[in-house]
Amino acid sequence: MRKPLYILALAFSLSACTSLVEKGDKLYQQGLYQQAAALYEQALAEDAEDIKAQQGLAVARNKIVDRGLIEVRMLRLAGNFTGAAQKLETILRNQSKWSLESFGAQAATQNEELGHMNRWLSKEAKSLSNSQQPDRFRWFESQYAYLLNNAQMSDELTQYKVQLNQDGKSRCLSLAEHVHGQRFYLRQFVHKYCLAWHQPVSLKLDNYDQSRFNRVRFDTQLNLGSFESTAQRYLVENTLIDMRNAFQKSLWYTSQAKQSARFQFSTDITYDRQVRHTQQEKRYMVTESRVDPQNSEKRIEVDIERVYIYPISEYQEYYTVRLGYKGMMAGQMVSHQHSSSEVNSTKSHTANYKEAQIKPLAANFLNLNELLKVQLRPLPGQYTSDLNALWKLQYCQHSAAESVAENALRCGKINPNEDFVNHWFRQEFGVDYKAMQSLYSL
Repeated sequence: MRKPLYILALAFSLSACTSLVEKGDKLYQQGLYQQAAALYEQALAEDAEDIKAQQGLAVARNKIVDRGLIEVRMLRLAGNFTGAAQKLETILRNQSKWSLESFGAQAATQNEELGHMNRWLSKEAKSLSNSQQPDRFRWFESQYAYLLNNAQMSDELTQYKVQLNQDGKSRCLSLAEHVHGQRFYLRQFVHKYCLAWHQPVSLKLDNYDQSRFNRVRFDTQLNLGSFESTAQRYLVENTLIDMRNAFQKSLWYTSQAKQSARFQFSTDITYDRQVRHTQQEKRYMVTESRVDPQNSEKRIEVDIERVYIYPISEYQEYYTVRLGYKGMMAGQMVSHQHSSSEVNSTKSHTANYKEAQIKPLAANFLNLNELLKVQLRPLPGQYTSDLNALWKLQYCQHSAAESVAENALRCGKINPNEDFVNHWFRQEFGVDYKAMQSLYSL
């Protein structure tokens, strides 16, 4: 039995791969080379030996390069050398990743565009070396690593390194002068920045970060008004563990703090089960042999309706849960409240009467533990969102000049696209937060 099932599964797999290749072929015919390549890749993920998918992917990738080179030329002719360089860099990176080489007309076009870009790269490098913003030069090297390597410009770039290193060290020392007091994020950044420029510095701060916390405490208020309170208490404790872990993963936690964050966590459950005992009847038919009223010497089969009456218990359940947390941090209230209710009707009886097709019936009561688990499950995620929202409120606002650097770094940890953050980084270093994040592993 296993062999036919295996053959069927294999046939289905091959059919699915064929379908992906066919879809890729159709997209290729429509000139949608990126989408076609994605389907060929998906087919190869399912069957790495699929020859048609391999061939389709190779041809599609060549077309992607062809189209990319046309875009490079159009951008260059329009005077957008930066856009052309970025596009050509992407092409070179893809060719390396795909182990793809250019031939014929494609190679000629690529070499021509590389020649134009080499001249632009040389001018750009010289211009950036005179900008007194060494990070712009460093980002230039990172952004166009493949183009620069192709142009064999390492010797040309070396001539700028002495001045760039001096500028980097000077910027390091300038930043280090602002590291004091409660500027813990600035200290961390300056340490990495100066290390990258090989400039030793001594950075001193307060012993403890007064804006953050080294632990969180939850004062619990539990009113578990049901007979399953032990199990429910266990569920609440597990949720609190998850929330403590969420706090320790948040930006508000640091071992350099002394204070504790305190929250009240409340769970209020009301549960009532009402029962009404009543009787239920079931009508059923039985066949009996009786004397024929028209012929006393003859017996006939007669269907007779009977009634079976049995006791039954009817239950009505009412369940309500109210839970949430609240606490003050950074002068702001962090809170979340949630409530839910359920009403359930169910019956039970112990009657067991085969002739009436009656079997014992168990009541289908509410699963109180599962209901509470469902309500508790989102809380750690909600708690994380609330902590992040408070961090943004605290640090992603425009601030006084003396704290703008610290706040920009703190805000960038959670909102790297914030205008306030990128304005400061561009003003100080000539590039945005994400570029600096890439260069210095912020």
